[in-house]
Amino acid sequence: MGSQLKIRRKRRTKQELEDIINNAALELIKEKGFHNITVTSIMQKAEIEPIVFYNRYKDLDEFIDEFVKKYDYWFGEVIKKIEFVDNPQKQYISILTNLLESLQGNKGMQQLLRWEIDSFNDTTIRTARLREFHTLPLVDKYKKIFENSQVEIDAVSALVIGGIYYLVLHSGLSEFAGIDINSKEGKEKIQRALEYLGNMFFDDKKLTPKLLKVARNMKSKGYHSQEIAKIIELPVDLIDKL
Repeated sequence: MGSQLKIRRKRRTKQELEDIINNAALELIKEKGFHNITVTSIMQKAEIEPIVFYNRYKDLDEFIDEFVKKYDYWFGEVIKKIEFVDNPQKQYISILTNLLESLQGNKGMQQLLRWEIDSFNDTTIRTARLREFHTLPLVDKYKKIFENSQVEIDAVSALVIGGIYYLVLHSGLSEFAGIDINSKEGKEKIQRALEYLGNMFFDDKKLTPKLLKVARNMKSKGYHSQEIAKIIELPVDLIDKL
């Protein structure tokens, strides 16, 4: 009597199963967003039995709450990649351009931001507030740099970063102001704009009320903008605007 050979599937480790479930969920989230995933769709995508999922999570809400924790330190990872640590101006510009680059390449993070905007629940509140918490030290650092300036760096930074978020999230729908951020030309145009704004904020920072008064007095006495700029170390174009 011939023996029958049974081919048994290799037993997967706990970590391997976690990775399979998470990878399946990520693919679905990238495609459909957080709103449209279900436990059934995750199990089908991951090719697992219900018991494998429910041995780990009580329900979909518990799974998602754990899943999104991988994005808790997303902004921190962006900061780790910045350059010019010893030059606040170049560092600031690097933060903005790296933020654009990172968000464009992270479909999961894009879907999380969409979900936060659209849904008010314990998970979205936690992720949004935790991301804010991680950015506060950086905000405080730049507020100190700009403390004697007319530039409210926290407010203008909020507008710029909010603009980056919107441009990336909107990019799949249409151009914005005639710019296709998904194209090489459009992306480079936005990067140049971020660099321009960063330089402008720091140039304006130099315009303290005292220097402003000195520059205006010198202009009223007939000094040329180039002379004033050289003496008080301000950009010529700023002097021209006075």
